[in-house]
Amino acid sequence: MTHPEGIEPSFTTKASSGEHHLAYGEKFFTEDLKYMPHSPYSASKASSDHFVRAFHDTYGLPTIVTNCSNNYGPYQFPEKLIPLFINNIRHRKPLPVYGKGENVRDWLYVEDHARAIDVIFHEGKIADTYNIGGFNEWKNIDIIKVVIRTVDRLLGRKEGEDIDLITYVTDRAGHDLRYAIDSSKLQKELGWEPSLQFEEGIEKTVKWYLENEAWMDNITSGEYEKYYESQYKD
Repeated sequence: MTHPEGIEPSFTTKASSGEHHLAYGEKFFTEDLKYMPHSPYSASKASSDHFVRAFHDTYGLPTIVTNCSNNYGPYQFPEKLIPLFINNIRHRKPLPVYGKGENVRDWLYVEDHARAIDVIFHEGKIADTYNIGGFNEWKNIDIIKVVIRTVDRLLGRKEGEDIDLITYVTDRAGHDLRYAIDSSKLQKELGWEPSLQFEEGIEKTVKWYLENEAWMDNITSGEYEKYYESQYKD
């Protein structure tokens, strides 16, 4: 898969960001593409979909499979990139970035994902598959810079004051360079599309974590610290 910047995708929505709606490659994951996992972690997730389809084929269980892009929003466990970095910026701790931060992900606000699941549950076809994406590709390093600017502004710090917290760490083995979801089938057949541009969603998300510091502090105490150290050691 190639990753040139500035490619116009074959789909867009009213929620597509005006500045960041361009894609980083010509190919997108559609519902009829074969799975090609590159790590034991992703292979385990692929196998779960095969189990679901097998139960439908063997026993007639009414199933539908959905595949979504990266979610963000309230109550996300802080091992994930966005809540992790919001919390680290708040405490002025290093921001560990895998490799050069060039990995590209499509981002979807969690409430939009929940709306999509609800639509699919009530209106989707049994034994079918639907992709749920945000039409919203970002490089990790660009996401991180947006989060830094947003947190700094909401905390009353100078814009970009904490940019020096970015710390590059060894990339994960089998770390895919790009995930690109094409959810135009869901848009065309069931009328769903994301409701928020990323800039709107990240503003709501950062505000939520800053207003719920007690929740975050409780989650990130104890065993979490040991897990964090094991994941991001050089």
